[in-house]
Amino acid sequence: MDYLIDRFNRKITYIRFSVTSKCNFNCMYCVSHIDEGEKTEEFTKDDMAFLFRIVSKLGIEKVRITGGEPLLRKDIIDIVRSASINKDINEIVLTTNGSLLRQLAQPLKDAGLTRVNISLDTLRREVFKKITQRDFFENVIDGINASINVGLTPLKINTVLMKGINEEDIISIAELSLKYPVIIRFIELMPVGNNGFWKDHYMSFAEALDIIKRKYELSVSEGAKGEVADYYKIVRSGGKIGFITPVSQHFCDTCNRIRITATGKIYPCLFSKESIDIWKAVKLQDRNELIKLIKKSVEIKPVGHGAIGKDDKQFIKNMKELGG
Repeated sequence: MDYLIDRFNRKITYIRFSVTSKCNFNCMYCVSHIDEGEKTEEFTKDDMAFLFRIVSKLGIEKVRITGGEPLLRKDIIDIVRSASINKDINEIVLTTNGSLLRQLAQPLKDAGLTRVNISLDTLRREVFKKITQRDFFENVIDGINASINVGLTPLKINTVLMKGINEEDIISIAELSLKYPVIIRFIELMPVGNNGFWKDHYMSFAEALDIIKRKYELSVSEGAKGEVADYYKIVRSGGKIGFITPVSQHFCDTCNRIRITATGKIYPCLFSKESIDIWKAVKLQDRNELIKLIKKSVEIKPVGHGAIGKDDKQFIKNMKELGG
């Protein structure tokens, strides 16, 4: 196996693949610089199948399929299947807003999907509409239930913490871990596009943790290998509660991932200002050139993004393109 190891001796075993920048939500914290009317050519399912074959021989063990909203791809089942047939890839995860999941949960499971992460920032329908600009709350709840029923587990629910917007939901979302065997992950808001929204609504994990501790006794719980969250359990619950802290306690020293966009760019870090273009190598199915470019992206991977302050000009250019 030709492993990918960066300058800081971190082994890269995980690729996040944003298969589309298109999304049927318009979440207030996910600013896009892409003109939604602009036709942007994206990798085909055959391109992705070639890419999965190559990375599986470079020590990549986990693939996360993201977007945009990946379930908008009409060929998403084929994409998942093309990843799952590579025996060296032992985990295939999909992050989705859940709005189309009820119909697709079983076909995705049958195609080899391991599990899903579902974005859910509130349990109040009106606040859901405010955050997403869409009235799809029931669709998402149906998607969660369908995923659990077909065994796309352990299911993770991702909740972005937003001060002044969804503080009231922290307890009710945490309580889902009492009702279902799910993993709730509260994620600190990150600066996307510009710092305006982030400055006004950033909330640290410590504040959210304190809110939960006022009502429930928590015990520390372990996460899976390579996890970026710190986990807790409400006593006697069947699920877990985690906190992902890219701002207050970043976890760059253990970062084991790179990110690939549907338009053929590799970003070695979520905050990277530079990327490696692999579009031509993939389209030509030039195996040697593609491996060379992937290795180059690992070589330029920074030690980390460093601390983020409210007056910093450091921000993520486009979350829809990078897939988080």
